Amino acid sequence: MSRRPANPDEAVRPTRDIDPMEALEALPRADIAVLETSQPKLIDAALRGAVVLTRHGRDAFVLLPVDEFQTLAREAMARRITSKRVIEG
Repeated sequence: MSRRPANPDEAVRPTRDIDPMEALEALPRADIAVLETSQPKLIDAALRGAVVLTRHGRDAFVLLPVDEFQTLAREAMARRITSKRVIEG
């Protein structure tokens, strides 16, 4: 749950720190077997690291292993702005 900022230019901040795995719990789940049967090379590549999928020549999705997602989410949480700075411009 996030609080609404008093200033519209202020970032919306979570009311508590969230474990990256907790965020995954709310997402829809699908069995990988269907994809593995039709696209085995894609799944093998995604298990080794992030894979960018394109649609009409433009980046559309990123498939990545859960451990890479966790690392990315933890780094993002560590880097988020904690002060109430306002960018004037």
